[in-house]
Amino acid sequence: MQLNDAQQTAVDVTYGPALVVAGAGTGKTRVIVERIIRLIRSGVKPEHILALTFTEKAAGEMLDRVSEASLGAALETTIATYNGFGNDLLERYGSEWGLGSLRLLGDTGQLVFLREHFDELELDYFAPISSPDGQLKNLADYVSLLKQQLVSPEAYEHYAAALPVTDEADALEKKKQQELATFYKTYLELCRTNQVIDYDDQIYLTIQLLHARPNILRQLQAQYQYLLVDEFQDTNPMQSALIDLLADKEQNLMVVGDDDQSIYGWRGATLANILDFKKRYPKAKDITLIENYRSTQHILDAAYRLIQNNNPDRLEVINKLDKRLHAQTSDGLAPTARHFYTFEAELTWIAEDIAARIQNGQDPAHIAVLARRNQGIQRAHEVLELHGVPHAVVGLQNDMYKQPAVRQLIEVLRAIGDPLDNLALFHTLCGPAFGLSQDELSRLSAQANRAHELLGSTITQTGNDVFKAALEQLEQWRLHHADMNVGDLAYAVITESGWKQRLYEHAESDTDAVVQAQALSEFFKTLKEFERIATIASVQSYLANLAVLEASGNSFGDGTLDISEALVNVLSVHKAKGLEWDTVYVIDCTEGSFPMRNYGGSGLAVPLELHAARSGADESMAEERRSMYVAVTRAKRELVLTYSDKHGNGAHRKPSRFLGEMFEQATAETVDHQDQVNLELFAPRVTAQTAAVPDTILRDGLYTLSASQIECWDNCPRDFYYKHILSIPEPEGPAATYGTAIHAAIEHISKGRRSGKVPSLEEIVDLVKRALPQAGYTSVRTRERAHAQALQSVHNLYERFTTEALPFEVEQWFDVRVPDLPVRIKGRMDAVYPHTGGGVEIRDYKTSSGVRTPEQAKRRATSSLQLTVYALAWQLQHDELPASLALDFVETGQIGPVRRTQKALDTLHTKLERMVDNMQTSVYPLGKKHDYCVHPVYDA
Repeated sequence: MQLNDAQQTAVDVTYGPALVVAGAGTGKTRVIVERIIRLIRSGVKPEHILALTFTEKAAGEMLDRVSEASLGAALETTIATYNGFGNDLLERYGSEWGLGSLRLLGDTGQLVFLREHFDELELDYFAPISSPDGQLKNLADYVSLLKQQLVSPEAYEHYAAALPVTDEADALEKKKQQELATFYKTYLELCRTNQVIDYDDQIYLTIQLLHARPNILRQLQAQYQYLLVDEFQDTNPMQSALIDLLADKEQNLMVVGDDDQSIYGWRGATLANILDFKKRYPKAKDITLIENYRSTQHILDAAYRLIQNNNPDRLEVINKLDKRLHAQTSDGLAPTARHFYTFEAELTWIAEDIAARIQNGQDPAHIAVLARRNQGIQRAHEVLELHGVPHAVVGLQNDMYKQPAVRQLIEVLRAIGDPLDNLALFHTLCGPAFGLSQDELSRLSAQANRAHELLGSTITQTGNDVFKAALEQLEQWRLHHADMNVGDLAYAVITESGWKQRLYEHAESDTDAVVQAQALSEFFKTLKEFERIATIASVQSYLANLAVLEASGNSFGDGTLDISEALVNVLSVHKAKGLEWDTVYVIDCTEGSFPMRNYGGSGLAVPLELHAARSGADESMAEERRSMYVAVTRAKRELVLTYSDKHGNGAHRKPSRFLGEMFEQATAETVDHQDQVNLELFAPRVTAQTAAVPDTILRDGLYTLSASQIECWDNCPRDFYYKHILSIPEPEGPAATYGTAIHAAIEHISKGRRSGKVPSLEEIVDLVKRALPQAGYTSVRTRERAHAQALQSVHNLYERFTTEALPFEVEQWFDVRVPDLPVRIKGRMDAVYPHTGGGVEIRDYKTSSGVRTPEQAKRRATSSLQLTVYALAWQLQHDELPASLALDFVETGQIGPVRRTQKALDTLHTKLERMVDNMQTSVYPLGKKHDYCVHPVYDA
């Protein structure tokens, strides 16, 4: 295809800076390739050309096209990713700056490195006693953001030291920022001392190297006389700074990008780089590509109406350009919006509509379903599968640590590393490594629990040869594990048990087995990385680090990362960038889904005062709008946007604001598809095998439940099944033991005051000291801090609870029957106080130190189902609602009071009714907060 005038102008630029604004579908990659070819053919040596892009795939394709056109001469041209280029420079020149042989920390290695040096980090604010290393992933991500903004440790320390303090909130914020500054400095020092780098260091250290060694910078500027940058709108300040350093002398720099397609702010990109390019390079030529070779004018016009709502923070306004795209294809259908009553009806209609298109002869590969959220992708996949629509899910990410195969293998490692872990042994024996009977193991587990003995001992006494053989195999692994790295041990487990062979055989025909095999493959990669970084790579060392690794997650693709050329493609908007299809469905266009709510990450954000570059265009809603722009411009001939009023039992949803911005008339066709929904797909998922409800819960047709059991079910019925139906014993961690000790101290003080014999402070301190555990902490320093904080808390609690008003009930037991249900609720309330406005206030004491404001306490109390259970129990006992209920965070002194209405109690009654119905039919679906045990239980 011949170049158009604007493309030819860009290709013909030889000297000086240039900004090529390339709209969607205007051929930007072709411009970069053709310019490299022209430079080489005009006599520029290939080794003087540097092209930077974001992915290895893009770099490889670009190099192939250049090589093919220039008869191989381009092999000397450097076409690379930013990280790959930076890493090459560190390897070539690092020794001239005192850098030795460097080890690269991947995500797993970085967390292991931080945990192994935990005490040296001296964390306090970010190391709560309940989970001292729980914030390491957030802190590691924050370090990445700091490096991307080119923040130096000295600048951060100066900023934190200068923060004013006028009240307690200011003092706490200053402490937080000073701790972050110290952490950042210490982390960088530890990395240099131990000769390790993370991914950001591949660029961050390269920039420092070039500043420290200007002679090396001059060599590179002489070598790379022509620079081309792809997707410039997605660069972060660190990447842009590297480009500026290299281009500073010749300034033969061409950047290509489109500010309207910048959708990676969540990983550090800033539009300031492209919006302010002409401020840094005032002589830069402006070239705008607006001839679109992909979509119809109807689609382009809708996209243009949408994106203008991001004005004035757009290049079109700032540089006074015309960015309205002109279609080079014939007119097609106008985009449509379709409205449904339920999300299930929406997805079912899409599946049937696609099936009809395929039946009428449309190629499935020319159809795509796009979603903003992974949940939408998963649901669309399930519905298309149900309707037999041939499709591929592209690049859906799975959390490795939540995959059944990985969870099961970790349980085997636990059972090998800790012979006293009954829970791990149970899961190991009934998991895929051995596949023993779950029913029999449940019976033996309950027997061991009642006898307070190890499950292995109970099994041995049965004389069951199959069970004994499994225990003997475990013992063989235990005998050898001290001499093996954890990766070698894990490999021995899956091979010697036959598990690997069985899994791979199933993977030939079972897609779920394929995902599990991929998960195990990814898991073994993390084990190898752990072995590279850990001081001792034993199974015990790995298990000590496991909580941090699991908390951080580890995503892997589902193996269908490439776009299918034969099937309908289902994928996220971010994965769709740069791709195109004849027909595109954009689903779930509702407020909260597209645009997403609370977009922006974990909450640790680099202070604006420390930003190297930032633009108003980086605001999250503007980026969400750009994401919709990208989604819309993937369609070539037909665009269908859908939304629905309800997602399950959730609140009524509003249509996305983007629909109104996109269509000249903000109307959508309502599709009455409610009665045709196949509800089978949305039924609860049941475990493969379920044990009977124990008599501790069900006796004579009556279910006896505690508040904590009800809350457990509300979070996840599957968790309830493992904890309360199977009744597998769990180890009590330090945090739980500490909470029990504090509750006992408060009860002791209150009862002493009531009897007129107030215990002394020394007695209370001694009581808590005896209860504090010695084991289970991250490190010795963590244990010492935990104990010191506990004793300080005891002093504060003693002063408070010996002086404030006495509750008239302490640890009040209740046992009530719920009307119209075969349910009794049993438990005890920590304290009942007289309420100032009459009636009572029921309080539940919490030892969490993370709740520091009245607003936080109020939010926690508002969402507490436990308080609703107490309100129901009080009403059934006293025929009235409590005037108030509260969570009392005794560590921080914050109290969150709430009221519960009759409506809330009616909702609880409905939940209890469903709970009973499910238990009666042995249905234990996964819930919203499933964290106890992800893998299913297998039966031989």
